[in-house]
Amino acid sequence: MDTESTTGVYTKLNRIAEIARSKPREKFLSLAHLLNEQFLTTCFYELNRNAAAGIDKQDWIDYEKDLSINIEMLVERMKAKQYRAQDIRRVWIPKPDGGERPLGILTIEDKIVQRGTANILNAIYEQDFLDSSYGFREGRSCHEALKAVELMVMKDGVNYLLDVDIKGYFDNINHEWLMKMIEERVVDTTIKNLIGKWLKVGVLEEGKRTEMEEGTPQGGVISPLLANIYLHYTLDLWLEKHIAPRMKGKVKLVRYADDFVIGCSNEEDAKAIWKLLPERLAKFGLMMSKEKSRMIEFGKKAFYEVKRGNGKEQGTFDFLGFTHYMKYSRKGKACVGRKTIGKRMRRKLKEINTQLKEWRNKMKFSIICKKLRRVLSGYYNYYGFAGNTRAITKFHFIVVKLWFKWLNRRSQKRSFTWEEFNKMLERYPLVKPKIVKTYAWIYS
Repeated sequence: MDTESTTGVYTKLNRIAEIARSKPREKFLSLAHLLNEQFLTTCFYELNRNAAAGIDKQDWIDYEKDLSINIEMLVERMKAKQYRAQDIRRVWIPKPDGGERPLGILTIEDKIVQRGTANILNAIYEQDFLDSSYGFREGRSCHEALKAVELMVMKDGVNYLLDVDIKGYFDNINHEWLMKMIEERVVDTTIKNLIGKWLKVGVLEEGKRTEMEEGTPQGGVISPLLANIYLHYTLDLWLEKHIAPRMKGKVKLVRYADDFVIGCSNEEDAKAIWKLLPERLAKFGLMMSKEKSRMIEFGKKAFYEVKRGNGKEQGTFDFLGFTHYMKYSRKGKACVGRKTIGKRMRRKLKEINTQLKEWRNKMKFSIICKKLRRVLSGYYNYYGFAGNTRAITKFHFIVVKLWFKWLNRRSQKRSFTWEEFNKMLERYPLVKPKIVKTYAWIYS
């Protein structure tokens, strides 16, 4: 890999970012030349080497064997306008709520070119995206979004929340509108043509091919960025620049990809936005889910009124894997509480139960323990939020019981007593439940 040439490309990207930041109305005409051999080689190494292969059955390892030749030929085809986006292989994966969602698996070359294009566009759009947007952005995370939700309730005086779910968001992005939005910043014909090809690509599922008339495939390398661009113009700018200034009180938005909540300090404002929002989304081909969207009273004011006995129930809402509710802090003041969504926990436990059943006769105790440690570490690193101790402790207890159950079903005879099992755990201890995000982090 030519490190010097690659460094040169990223220097140019930094320059593009500077221009985008200093000139919010600048339209970029010349970008495609950055998709050279050195840059695309770097993009190749940014991909997940363990990801599934696309319809050509060529995976990361196969492609790397002749990487320099493969990249050279890819760039030549792009320069000769002979690059063609390949059909996407569609599979279905479980959703946290128990349903399924489609996942598009691209060919390795489409992933490389999409990664390169996304890196270029990110240099521009990172300067445009608002602070209210957290999903699929470098340096931002689900935890940051959860922190923002708590702060808007505790610091900004939010009393009403619009908990909104967009029905089939990724499948309903309008291509024509999306291209118009991109043209607000990018007029490079080659880049626009590439995006157009990826949007119109065919989808293969169980041998049947269908063309995409709308939507962007979940699983596409560039799809998260395109989805962010779409809601940036559809929702973020509209709410912050056009709606919030007309309201009487404070209006706050926290959005992670297509999951978002809008907080209002004033009831009239909340009702006005609730009325305007369906029409705004419909303009761009999107629809609120009536079953999953709602407006609720939520915040310190509503909490104290409920505690005084106003006849109302305490409102709760789900966001990014947590059920949010109001509670008393240790100092006796109202604060935001959160716990793992029950369905999410049950689904994860079911998944672990299936894995333990499969592992029990294939691996040694120590190997299974190593795998379980990784699973538990990942779970606690996400759900180990202040106030969620009871839920993650319960999760740990059930996982230990599941492991004990399946170890004793390795054969017809009982393998372990509970005492013997605990001695083994002393030798191969599991990760204990831990809080990784404290209240001190929230208010730092």
